[in-house]
Amino acid sequence: KMAPQPLRVVLLLAASLTSRAQGTSAGSRNLVACKPFLRGWVQSSQRSSPRSLKILRQMATRREFGLGMGLGTLGGLMMHGRWEAEAAQNLQPKEQSTIRVFSRSTPGVVYIDTFTANRMRTFEMDPIEVPAGTGSGIVWDKEGHIVTNFHVIRNAQTARVTVTGINGQSNSFPAKLVGYDPDKDLAVLKIDAPPRDMVPLEKGSSSDLSVGQEAIAIGNPFGLDHTLTVGVVSGLGRQVMSPSGRPIFNVVQTDASINPGNSGGPLLNSNGDIIGINTAIFSPSGASSGVGFAIPVDTVKSIVGTLIDQGQVLRPQMGVSLFDSRALKAFGLDVKGIAVLEVIPGSAAAEAGLIGMSRLETGDLQVGDIITGIDNKMIVSESDLYRILDDYRPGDTIRVSVLRSGTKKMEVSLTLGAAKLAPLSFQDTAENVDDYSRYHSKSLR
Repeated sequence: KMAPQPLRVVLLLAASLTSRAQGTSAGSRNLVACKPFLRGWVQSSQRSSPRSLKILRQMATRREFGLGMGLGTLGGLMMHGRWEAEAAQNLQPKEQSTIRVFSRSTPGVVYIDTFTANRMRTFEMDPIEVPAGTGSGIVWDKEGHIVTNFHVIRNAQTARVTVTGINGQSNSFPAKLVGYDPDKDLAVLKIDAPPRDMVPLEKGSSSDLSVGQEAIAIGNPFGLDHTLTVGVVSGLGRQVMSPSGRPIFNVVQTDASINPGNSGGPLLNSNGDIIGINTAIFSPSGASSGVGFAIPVDTVKSIVGTLIDQGQVLRPQMGVSLFDSRALKAFGLDVKGIAVLEVIPGSAAAEAGLIGMSRLETGDLQVGDIITGIDNKMIVSESDLYRILDDYRPGDTIRVSVLRSGTKKMEVSLTLGAAKLAPLSFQDTAENVDDYSRYHSKSLR
């Protein structure tokens, strides 16, 4: 009874043949049960061809059950295939394309569980893993590297990655932390999974994206694994803040629904190529509001290779903390630039002779240097400074234009230092990144 109608008829015909050969009455009952379906086939065949009509009529009247069963099997398979083809034809080409992209991409999207260690009782010696959160990730290569957002694993002490193989079977593996970059909200994990289960997604390009093109997001929102949402590229060149407080530039905006748990999953084009890594949403409620953001894949590619090789990205550092440029007007200064709040002793800025703010005997703050440009590139806000420094490496020498005490124009030569991250294990990540964030929360560069 659970079989499709064509198969049920074939089975009933086979039972009729066996029963008639054994001389039982069950054969007649089975043959009677076949008649409604055979009549349906006859009516259906009237819309197909006279030949099939003749064959089906012969099946309904002739007593050569062996031939009838054979023809019934063939006809059932043909009709069943025809029904499936007709059902598929009811889908629009765009729908069929999306289905193919999802089916092809599913093995390359992983589910990430993060945990923290917690002692339940005072005298309990063995720590118990407590779930800290979930997220998504992508299979980067056959070697078991998994790319996700840094904020997915930020407070984790251990993590497990669940991979769905091409056979549809899911397997969970403990993950090791290879490297991370808080400034770009990226992290790389590694699992010891069989290469056959590692199905890397195709890497596309984000340099030629167009507003309005299709965008497909796959991830695990609210713990619901492998969820697909479809939208468009809503905007380009956006800016979002990273966990370290540094802006991420050239971010892709999409209206494809991105919810908690989607972080780290891929944003794909209509061909199934990665165009970004889903990272954030703009929403007062925390749920999708139709404004989601993804780190462009060109940025991801440039960072991931360095993380796999070196475990971290060495970014240039000036060694200064910056004063909110909007507050300069409180000092009676209406100038374009960013003020140096503090110069870190022993830093590149200290060696170059930059001066931070100082406090007068009256308790008032005295403005020191205001940075107005680097290598003849104008700086109006902190974002301008970060954007310019992204083009340099530690050890490069730059010319910094400043206004000393808000009035005197000067230019100093500065050799950039390097901002380093020490830990490369889950246990140390949260503590050290908090130190890193505190150091950079004042925009130390």
